[in-house]
Amino acid sequence: YKKPKKGHQINPEDMPQARSLIFQPTHAYLYNKVVAVSFKETMQTLVINIIKETTGATVYSQEYITGSTIVSINLNSQSPGAYHIEVISKEDILQGDFNL
Repeated sequence: YKKPKKGHQINPEDMPQARSLIFQPTHAYLYNKVVAVSFKETMQTLVINIIKETTGATVYSQEYITGSTIVSINLNSQSPGAYHIEVISKEDILQGDFNL
């Protein structure tokens, strides 16, 4: 970009905007009612909760202490609907929504 000439006013909304990628330490995938949570780094201790949004009931809650980089959660016994997932570690709380 160029610097403006003297005497020209610049609207801040028209200025170039800096953009950067957001580091995502965790990804969750859904395939045939199995949620796979993968981690970029080994997590020592974390808790994964899955909550059915219509009832607010926790359908899955597990604490993991081992140094896993991937966790698979079978939700075959759950009915179709909207769900919320939380991945909680010492450093982060990551959340997302998905439909079965």
